Amino acid sequence: MQQAILLEQLARVEQLATASKLTRLLAHPLKYAHAILHRKLIYTNNKKSKEVTASTFFGKEMSLLLPASTDIYLTGGKSHNSEIRLAKFLINNLATGDIFLDVGAHYGYFTLLAATLVSNSGQVVAFEASKNTFAILTKNTQQTENISVINKAVSDEAGSITFYEFPNLYSEYNSIDIKQFKNTDWFSKESPIKNTVATIPLAIFLEEQQLLPTIIKIDVEGAEFKVISGLQKYLVAQAPLIAMEYVSSERKNEAHQKAAALLTEFEYESYTIDKAGALVLCADVDTHLAQHQLESDNIVFKKRNSK
Repeated sequence: MQQAILLEQLARVEQLATASKLTRLLAHPLKYAHAILHRKLIYTNNKKSKEVTASTFFGKEMSLLLPASTDIYLTGGKSHNSEIRLAKFLINNLATGDIFLDVGAHYGYFTLLAATLVSNSGQVVAFEASKNTFAILTKNTQQTENISVINKAVSDEAGSITFYEFPNLYSEYNSIDIKQFKNTDWFSKESPIKNTVATIPLAIFLEEQQLLPTIIKIDVEGAEFKVISGLQKYLVAQAPLIAMEYVSSERKNEAHQKAAALLTEFEYESYTIDKAGALVLCADVDTHLAQHQLESDNIVFKKRNSK
């Protein structure tokens, strides 16, 4: 699908995302009523999720478990401003034949978008540590030949790690580190389940599979430093673009700060993504978040003097 067409269709997602509740209701009245009633009445009382199918702006069908990913169900895409800009960045920078790694894939929204962009001659590898979430990811990707999915946590060494899984509404916050959420208003009501999951370092994986990714997307809620640490040997000679969710200091962002510092040692510079999906050099990410009063943003790290 042509770049211009995808950006035009994504613009419709953005319009709905920033519109009033009434506009979103009128756009998809049955879906809107279904999603809101399920969240307010059914999920609130018994925490039961509801499987639905959504049509994405890039033409792929996705299975979702409501109330998580309600935005995709109603608009055809992730609607947070940072995720819209990240989608634009991927559309602008992934080409036919490229390789994309999705570390922390959740239900596979960015996995499927990337698979569309790189086409059949490219390859996408998606990592998801949560067993329940991985089941939906597998369902969403099993018919797409250029996607491989791996039910492991990406870390700094091979082995295992304790992993916490929240109920559906907060499943995108599944993490190895739950301390960052203890001051939120929802944490005491949404007790996580503690599991043990296998871990895999990216440098070893990429060497074994002989892969040279163009872009590595990282969204791992506190495991960022472990992911980058496990990538060090690869970064000595290679220069993939790294798109990493970076949270503010209020969310206890030590792992993000340490990950950014380690990338700096490998001559990476940090960039924000503007409204058009282009990169803008960012001298200090924490200052950027504070100045714009952002809880989080997707930051792209690019090796100095690379293309």
